[in-house]
Amino acid sequence: MSKLRSLVPSTHSLFVFEAAARTQSFKSAASELSVTQPSVSHSIKMFEKHCGTALFARDNRGVQLTEAGRQLYDEVRTSFRRLEQRLETISDRGTKYVTFAASTSLAAHWLAPQLYHFQDEHPDVKIKVVGTDRDIEPDHEVDVTVWVRPRDFDRANSWFVCDEIIFPVCSPAYLLAHPAPKSVDELVRHQLIHSSDAFRKRMSWPEWVELAGGDASETKPNIVFNDYQLALQAALAGEGISLGWSLTAQHLLNNRLLVRPIATEIKTDRAFFLLSNEDPGKNKRCKVLVDWFLAQSKELRP
Repeated sequence: MSKLRSLVPSTHSLFVFEAAARTQSFKSAASELSVTQPSVSHSIKMFEKHCGTALFARDNRGVQLTEAGRQLYDEVRTSFRRLEQRLETISDRGTKYVTFAASTSLAAHWLAPQLYHFQDEHPDVKIKVVGTDRDIEPDHEVDVTVWVRPRDFDRANSWFVCDEIIFPVCSPAYLLAHPAPKSVDELVRHQLIHSSDAFRKRMSWPEWVELAGGDASETKPNIVFNDYQLALQAALAGEGISLGWSLTAQHLLNNRLLVRPIATEIKTDRAFFLLSNEDPGKNKRCKVLVDWFLAQSKELRP
C-alpha cells in the first residue's frame, strides 16, 4: 500500500487543497468544485490537522499559502500536471498525433525543414516524429514510416517514393577550399567521410567507388561515424565529401546546403517506400500526411 494513503486524510483533500492553493480563495475553490465554502474550509482544516502544520494563513483579506503550503502546492501542482499528461496520452482525450518514424538523417534533413509548412496547410493534423536507427514495423504506435527495399517490394498500404540513387555530396565551402574532382579517381584522393550504421545496410564508399569504376583500395577511412546523420553533419560543416541518398539529400541539394562535386551516381536495385499501419482511406489524418509526403517527393520520381 502506498505510504501516501496514510499521509493525507483522503484523495479528495488533495483536490480541495490544489484548487484553494491555485486560486488563493476558499470561495473560488468551492465554486470550482461545486461544494460549499464551509466544506472547503473544513476539508483544509482536516488536512492541516493531519499534516500537523498550517498550510494557509487566514486574515481579513482572505487566505494565503504559508511556506509549508507553498512547498506542498509546488509538489502537488507538478504531480497533477504529470498525471494529466499521462492520462491524456493513454486515453482518447489527448492530442491525436500521426506518428512518423524515420531515420535521424531523414527526420533532420527532409522532414524537419518541411513539416512546419505542412502544419500551416493542415493545422488540424498534429505530427510526432520519432527518430530511429532501425526500420520499424508500422503498428498501433507508429502510423507512417519509410523503408528502403528491393524495387519490386509490394505489400498493402505501401507506396513507391523514389529509386535509391547514391552520389557524392559536400558543402559549397569545401569545394571553394579544395580543387574540384573531375573523376572518381580524383574524388578518392579527397577527404571522404565514412559511416557504418549498425541496423541499416547502407552502401559504403569502397562499394560505391568500385561500382563507379574507381580504385576502392584508395578509400581507407580515417574516421567512421556510426550514424549516417553524423556523416551528413560533417559534410555540411565542410569537413569532406560524404555519400548522399536521393531522398535524404533532396532538400539539402535544393537549398544548396550541399552540392554534388561530380555527376557520377549509382542507381541500385532498391527504392524508398512509404508505409502506413492501415489503409489511409480509413484514417483521414494519416491520408493527408501520406498524400503530402508523396507530393513533396514527386520530383524524385521518373
